[in-house]
Amino acid sequence: MSEEQAQKVSQSYLNFFSHLPFSFLPVGLHKFFTNRKFVLAVLYYYMVRPIRLYFSAEMREQWLRDMLKKGQDNHILADDDARIIEAQIEEPYIQKYLKSLAVHVCTLPVTQIVSVAVSWIYVHMHPELSTAEAMAAVAAILVLFQITPVSPGSLVRGLYVLYLVIRERNFKDYNIAVFLGFFKYIGYLAFPIQMAYRYPELARFMSGQWATSAVHIVPVFGEKGALLEHWVYGVFYNWPLTIRRRMKNNAALRASLRSRYWHVVPNILIGLMIFSFVNLVLFKYFGAQPTLSQNWWFGAIFALYFGSSVVSCSLGASLVNRIISASIWGLASGGFYPLVFSFFTQKSLVMTQVLFISGIWYAFLFIVFAVMGAVINELTQADPELLRKT
Repeated sequence: MSEEQAQKVSQSYLNFFSHLPFSFLPVGLHKFFTNRKFVLAVLYYYMVRPIRLYFSAEMREQWLRDMLKKGQDNHILADDDARIIEAQIEEPYIQKYLKSLAVHVCTLPVTQIVSVAVSWIYVHMHPELSTAEAMAAVAAILVLFQITPVSPGSLVRGLYVLYLVIRERNFKDYNIAVFLGFFKYIGYLAFPIQMAYRYPELARFMSGQWATSAVHIVPVFGEKGALLEHWVYGVFYNWPLTIRRRMKNNAALRASLRSRYWHVVPNILIGLMIFSFVNLVLFKYFGAQPTLSQNWWFGAIFALYFGSSVVSCSLGASLVNRIISASIWGLASGGFYPLVFSFFTQKSLVMTQVLFISGIWYAFLFIVFAVMGAVINELTQADPELLRKT
């Protein structure tokens, strides 16, 4: 064996044993830990590309055209819809939407960076902690940042949308995104939902494109054309079309009815009585007032039901006003609950600050889930056209 061949063999053994510890990892992670070029490509894609997309209109347009071409090739975008979307690419609102997507991608690592920094500062400020206690504290901080409904990343995203509203003095084009943007996870849907009203073809396509791409991370056989991909495509593309037609027919039916809003007040009073009574029973049984962390699940179910009830009784009110009615119910019910509970338990009302903070958290919980209940009610209403036919 020549010296050159011996070097190749030794290099092969070296590569094999250096990759062996990472062999149990998924393909993407394996490449990330063993391939420098792949790492640089990933960092460019998530760190540099969003910034370039934000500042380059040509790059944004080409990115969208590439997606349209891919969607047509994969048969998830009709030719007519593709022509409509391509004709709209240069419209100002589409450009703002694409720039906002780039900003949203840039905010992805913010929460992770802040959570790691906070955990490091906490451990550094408490040197008396043992290794096990420090690891537990770090894990708790990281988990807390993941489960909180508002995070540093979502705050940055929400403040960006608020900045657009103030700079352009235009609330109408951001009336949905400016509220959803502050919430974690669902905030990434803020602009697609906002865009769905004005550009339904593009909104449906972006949802279908994301869904059918993301589903490939699930290890199933079949590749393209797999049943799972077809199911996800139906959920994110065909089902929204059905929902849109159903909501349009229901809106036409509501136009013939009178709007109703007075029922929000009885729902607030009934809700306060029921929630306070249940918590009074728990208070008598356990000897202490249930905290939000203990009974949030009951509050969530409770708000879902009353949010749905409020919109059901609104008759001819518009969709926006129905959502606002559910939000008002959540704000009033959650905000006044601590005060009502303190009154029934004859507790001292001196702790105004405690009652105020508790009311804010309950109001936030009730608003979020009441709106969710309202949306679920709207999405599950029967199609009046089908009811007439049957």
